[in-house]
Order: sequence, then C-alpha cells, then structure tokens
Amino acid sequence: MTQILAVDVGTQSLRACILDEDLNIIEQSKIPYYPEVKSKNRVEIDAEILWQAFVDACNRLPRRSEVNAIAFSTLCPSLLAMDSEGQPLIPVILHLDRRSYRQAVWALNQVGEERFLQIAGNLPIPGGISVTSLLWVKEHAPEVYHRRDVVFGHVVTFFMKRLTGNFAIDPSNASFTGIYETVAFGGWAESLLESLAIDRSKLPPIAMSTKIVGELESKIAEPTGLPGGIPVVIGANDTTCATVGAGVTEPGLLMNTSGTVEIMVLCLDRPLTDKNHLLRTHAYPRRWLAMRTVGAGGGSIEWFRRTFCQDLSRDAFYNDYLAKVLTSGRSPEARFYPYLSGDRHRVRQKTAAFTRLTLNTTREDCLLALAHGIVAFQAEGLRQWRKNVTLSRQIYHVGGGASGAYTQFKQNVLKDYEFVQLGETAVIGAAKLGFKAIRS
Repeated sequence: MTQILAVDVGTQSLRACILDEDLNIIEQSKIPYYPEVKSKNRVEIDAEILWQAFVDACNRLPRRSEVNAIAFSTLCPSLLAMDSEGQPLIPVILHLDRRSYRQAVWALNQVGEERFLQIAGNLPIPGGISVTSLLWVKEHAPEVYHRRDVVFGHVVTFFMKRLTGNFAIDPSNASFTGIYETVAFGGWAESLLESLAIDRSKLPPIAMSTKIVGELESKIAEPTGLPGGIPVVIGANDTTCATVGAGVTEPGLLMNTSGTVEIMVLCLDRPLTDKNHLLRTHAYPRRWLAMRTVGAGGGSIEWFRRTFCQDLSRDAFYNDYLAKVLTSGRSPEARFYPYLSGDRHRVRQKTAAFTRLTLNTTREDCLLALAHGIVAFQAEGLRQWRKNVTLSRQIYHVGGGASGAYTQFKQNVLKDYEFVQLGETAVIGAAKLGFKAIRS
C-alpha cells in the first residue's frame, strides 16, 4: 500500500500525517511553537525551530519508515534568506510582520498600483507580500542581500533544499512574493525585478505543485526515521492545499478557512484582479484563487483570550466560553474593526478598534462584536465578487478554528449561503498533490 507523509507547516504548529491512497489518516502528530513578536510590527521565527518540529513530528509516527513520499503544505508568505547550502541567514519574516512599510511605499511608487495588479495580481503589502520584506533586508542587512550565494525563498524553499539539496518554490507561494507573474501563471516577472532592482539570480527555481523536487537525502533521513531516497513533492501554500483538500477546484466554489488568519477564498478560471482582494495561482493550471483576508482572524480571538479572559484556562475559553457567546443568538451592539495585524489589502496599514461601547457593554458583548466584525468583513468581499462571478451558495468551512459553534455563527450572519463544516483539509490537499505527483 502506498502511503504519503503530508506535512503542514503552520504559523503556530507543524502537523505531520501519514495517509493512505484513500486519503485516510493512519497516524498523525503535531508540534506547537510560537512566533517571536519583537516589536509591534516585527514577527519572525527561527527556521531551525520549524526544522526541529518536523524532526520531532516524524519521530512520533511509529509507521514513518513505511511512507513512500513526502508532500508539503506551508505557511505563506514567509520570507527567508539562505546561503548556497540552504542555511538560514536571517529569521523567517512572517506574514504578520509589518516592518517594511517604507519599502512598500517605495515599491508602489516605482511600479505603480495598476502595473502591480496587472502582473503580480497583488499590491506590495508590508509583510503580506514578501517583496517588501526582501527590500527591507536589502536596505537594513546589505551584507546578507549582497552575498554572492544568497537565495531568497519562503519556508517551502528551506524545506526543499534541506530535504533534497535543491532550491525550489511553487507558484502559490511565488504568487505572494509580488514579483511573480500571477496573472499569467508564468514565471518571475522580469520587468518588476528590473524596476525594483532585484537580482533574478537570488530567487529559486519555480516548480509546479505536483513536482517531485528531488529524493530525500540519506543523511537527512536518518534523524527523522524516514526512508532515504523517497520522492519529495513541493505541494503548495497552506490555503491552496486546503482548497485542494476541500475540492474547491472549479470556478465559483467558495471556501472559508479559520485559523490564525481568516480567509474567504473564491476559485476562478480566469484571473480577477482588485485591490480589495489578493490573487494567487491554484495548485492546478488555468485556475486562480481570489482571497479576502483578515490577517489576525483566529489571532484576534486569541488576543482577546489572552487580554481579557485570564481567569479562564485555554480549554475553558475555547471549548465552553467562546461557544456559549457565539451561540447566544444575540446581535452585537458594539462594533469591531478587524485590523489587529493591519489590513492585508492595503499598503497603508489600519489598526483595530471597538466602537459603540457604553457603560452597559460587557466582555461578552466585545467578544461577540469581534467575531461579527470578522464575518462582516468577509461579507463585503462576497458582495463584491457577486458583481463579477456566479458564486456557489455553499461555503466550505475549514481549518483549526472551524468549530461547530463558529460555523453556526457565520451561518446566522451570512444567511444567503450554506456553510459546510469540513475541519482541517490542508494535509488532505498536500496528500492529493503528492499522490498525483508520484503517479504521473
């Protein structure tokens, strides 16, 4: 029986699952870790923490020696500079990072809003589109940028190099660099690289999501307990893998993922560019994904728990208190604007706010307003998409935060749609891409 190890490298944990050909999960393990918030706008993590989580997760799988291939789902954007051997030169700059605002404004002035959208499909959002982080490194760490052997990639590039010895990045990850031809589903955008004075030789080769990048090197296999020589499939970004796992591969289909980041996703058979959503390639040719993103979706709920609910344990908050508030049936009187980590669709960053508070406002009122603010933001995106695309009435709800209570809450707010709760689908999608690769 063929078995695949599907690895989902997330913002706060790494999950490793062994799946059979029917996509049944045979074994799984999960290793938590926490990004480092160095200031109000700097969020990063050491790549070696991610690597150690991978090793530890593998060693918790008794049947790891039986797997026939590895496939990846990875957080994105996640800029990392590496040397020619794949050794990290800086910490991973995560999607929650907003240090590169000045570089984003410069890039926008150099290229122009319309040209960015026509080629890259996205504006240079600080942290959310990693070219701004690359430009920050170029300005603040020139000794790194000007190294003759430096390679800039995402976390997936780091794993591919360490596992196989080959640098690579897939199109779904490349789409969120801001210097890739997302609209054309092409390659690195030479005209943008020229305008931004970025050396093409510092970027990794692009490999399709069903590409076998190489074989697992024996020296790397030993500490993981995995068999040496098995194929390593690059897979896709975590949201893209989730759409593959949920079956969101035809135009008009919708998916809503609830995790650290909250994303509404629309599948397209032609690129639709707009500054009010992000655009990335799908894992499959001739398909794109429009994404309406709350940078701190589940992150906002976690912030609320840490800040206002210190009297409750984590389990008590998520298993009891949050569910009770979301199922109260009340409409919030307070309002919340969900920009705790800025606005992923704007270069100029917004901040979050509660409004319409009174002396009668309770903690429960604020939590309800917070959840409603996230859903209302997504509702506005759906209204805009309906002007250009025939949307499905079903929305597949996926991710670690897609609880029954949260799904029902969204259903009550977005009454024109039917929410279908699926749970976590990213590892399923990674496994699908892996099986397709090794069968080709």
